Amino acid sequence: MSKNIPAALAALPQGSALSLRTHPRNPNHHLWWNNGTWWLHATVHRPDYTKQRLRLPLETKSVGLARTRRDAVLGAWNEEQRAWSQALRKEAA
Repeated sequence: MSKNIPAALAALPQGSALSLRTHPRNPNHHLWWNNGTWWLHATVHRPDYTKQRLRLPLETKSVGLARTRRDAVLGAWNEEQRAWSQALRKEAA
């Protein structure tokens, strides 16, 4: 998977929230086929009430591998969000 993915996630401001709407009948949600490769597409809601599109190449032609990579990226994002939230709570206490 691209080395740029962690950098792209780290470049987003702290406190950003990822918009993750899913539908159980659509296993390819947040996936986009572009020119022979799968990409992850999501919307990031920033702390200043603006939003930003997040587009990351998953560097695969396999939809199964694309789903696995999408889940890994979104899982890493959720872990990062939890860490930020915990740090903010400790700071406020």
